[in-house]
Amino acid sequence: MADYIQKLKSVLKGSTAIYVDASNLESSVREMWVNPKDIPNDLKHFESDKLCWRVDYEKLKLFFENICPVIRIAFYTPDFNTESQQRFLWFLKKKLKFTLISKPLKEYSDHSSDNPHRKANFDVELPVDASLSHEDYDTMVLFSGDCDFEYLLKRLRGINKNTIVFSRAGHIAKELPPACNEYFDIIDFRHEILSIKKAPDAKNPLRGNGEDPAVNVR
Repeated sequence: MADYIQKLKSVLKGSTAIYVDASNLESSVREMWVNPKDIPNDLKHFESDKLCWRVDYEKLKLFFENICPVIRIAFYTPDFNTESQQRFLWFLKKKLKFTLISKPLKEYSDHSSDNPHRKANFDVELPVDASLSHEDYDTMVLFSGDCDFEYLLKRLRGINKNTIVFSRAGHIAKELPPACNEYFDIIDFRHEILSIKKAPDAKNPLRGNGEDPAVNVR
């Protein structure tokens, strides 16, 4: 077993609650380079630049359930109000038993129509939920690199909660690694929680796991 998995297993303590900042996570994974050595056999006929990494939430759930007692996976996402996203969220809720938290995506007029300023962050909802339910878990795993969660991590550590952050190098705020008990780079867990998919062509917006594009969501 890889050293990074052994390390994760060694720092997980007791019951675990996982909190996923979906837009932040998807954005960091979207820019990961696909190494030709990682391409599965059924996609070997594609060049690596025609492929992309995507979060595989079923793999993520199974991976953590196999190494620790997971009491909750909370998924925070903007509501794009599309059929494809609703199908995806139905799968997360009904099949994977995720806890879903969503809110409408807001658009502002300070950018061009081709590149709108869109916002739907969860820097209030996620910390409130994680704080109110802190007695339910021993370890909190956060999938996000957003600096807004620094205070939450420090607060949880102050009440003796174990905090672990997953994000991507270059996408994590410098405040987060010192604020948590342990930080892991997602790229080291790409085989455990990600999958390689065919990337959309240039004419179509990049979509992730049934969601609409989140490139400009803040």
